[in-house]
Amino acid sequence: MNSPTEREAPQKKTHKLDLNPDFSERLEYTMPDMPVRTGGGLLSVFSDFAAACHWHDDFELLGAVEGELDCFAGGTNIHLKAGECVLVNSRRLHYGYSAEKRDCRYRFFLFHPSIFASLPPVESALGKLTADGSADYWKFDAASEGAELLDELCRSADEENVFEVLAKCAELVSLVSGSASGREPSVPDEELAALRAMIGFVQAHYPAKIELGHIAAAGAVCRSRCCLIFRRRLGCSPIEYVTRYRLEKARAMLARGCAVTEAAFGCGFNSTSYFAEVFRRNCGMTPKEYRRHFTK
Repeated sequence: MNSPTEREAPQKKTHKLDLNPDFSERLEYTMPDMPVRTGGGLLSVFSDFAAACHWHDDFELLGAVEGELDCFAGGTNIHLKAGECVLVNSRRLHYGYSAEKRDCRYRFFLFHPSIFASLPPVESALGKLTADGSADYWKFDAASEGAELLDELCRSADEENVFEVLAKCAELVSLVSGSASGREPSVPDEELAALRAMIGFVQAHYPAKIELGHIAAAGAVCRSRCCLIFRRRLGCSPIEYVTRYRLEKARAMLARGCAVTEAAFGCGFNSTSYFAEVFRRNCGMTPKEYRRHFTK
């Protein structure tokens, strides 16, 4: 996992993790005082044209703008053509990728269920919609109301139109709660539960040294079973997944203007030279070039 080169002394403090007690991600929102996040870009910026699998409390509406996009959601792989999108339910494992290793321009809008806080009837209905055993996702065709809502939600969030964002989020939830377009209710899946526990371990410990045995133990499986689950579900080895996740966190830090050294050590790489090598090989540019190009 880590480079055999001697560890360089870090120059800055370790990046602070932002996780919930169950190791799910607590996201950084982009709209002032509202639990909403928008974004997008090219799939080619990710290692092997695949984002790292993760989960969070937020609903995530993910769409293909140009090209085609594959999405893993709750154990199922969904293919999206340009203009199509998928709403991933709260607390489901998911990530976007290209099975054909082709680039795609994508965008997303996600929001936390707490956006409807202080409305008890809504909170109750959301609890049923997101409960274990409910649909993992809902897919929308390019000409559907769901696809139109992705456009409207991203625009409203960019304009910081609070009332319109709230109204459109309610419209989206109303659309899926009364729709049969989602997958049939999921059944208990021990393998997926183990994968979720192992990914949670990586999300919580990626700045530190992680070995295969640590990941397997988190999922209560043997090492060979651990490797089989990752390969079958995510198409990569556990160690490849750790590197993929670390690179995503490093890109986020660099985009915020963090120094290369801080990003390297804050994300578990044991030398800046090794970090630069892995980053360039997977992202097509050096960390410095990425920081200069994407700094907000």
